[in-house]
Amino acid sequence: MTDIAKRFPGNPILKPADIKPSRSDLKVICLLNPGAFLFEGKIWLILRVAENAISKEGYYRYPVIDEREGIKLLDVPADHPDLNTTDARVHNYKGVDYLTTLSHLRLVCSTDGIHFYEPDGFEPL
Repeated sequence: MTDIAKRFPGNPILKPADIKPSRSDLKVICLLNPGAFLFEGKIWLILRVAENAISKEGYYRYPVIDEREGIKLLDVPADHPDLNTTDARVHNYKGVDYLTTLSHLRLVCSTDGIHFYEPDGFEPL
C-alpha cells in the first residue's frame, strides 16, 4: 500500500527534551495527542505532556496528587513483595493502583509550524 501522506522529513517536530518539566523532580517522558489551531497569526498546539518522577536507586517513585499538598512523591522499594509492576502504565502497591506518569496540558506556538516554543504566561493545565 502506498503512503498518500506527504510527511515532513524533520519529524518529530517536538520531543520530550523540548518541553521543560513542571517541577525539578519530574521529567517529561512523552508528548501525546496534540490538537492544532490558529490564533493571532500563530500555529498553536495543545499537548498532553506525560511526566514521571526522577527515580532513586532501588526504588520506584510515583507522582501522587494530594488535595491539600499538591503533587507528592511516593517511594516504594523495587523489591517490595506487595509491589506489582507487570503493567508499565500502572503499578499496584498494597492493593492500590499508582499511575507511573502524571499528565497535564501545555500550549506551544510557532510562526512556521515547525519550530515551536512555550510562550510565557500560560501555566500547565
